[in-house]
Amino acid sequence: MNIMLLAAHKAYAYVPFVKPLPLGWTHWYLLLLPLCLAIAVVYKSIRCQSMRRVPRESLVLFVFIVAVMMATAGALATLVNYLER
Repeated sequence: MNIMLLAAHKAYAYVPFVKPLPLGWTHWYLLLLPLCLAIAVVYKSIRCQSMRRVPRESLVLFVFIVAVMMATAGALATLVNYLER
């Protein structure tokens, strides 16, 4: 009986928007890469006049987005380290 109560308690332990689900995967930031690629492809598919230009221009935009995100992360990390002193 105690095992069933413990299982029921664990089922209700998750509170949405207050306590995130424990996924156990610390490399969540890698999910930004396919998101950036999808955004670049969709944006360039809409903006380009010819679909032949879409792969190259979306790859350039993807690299630009990732580079800006990395630079922003580095700048924010530097700022946080400076303010923690």
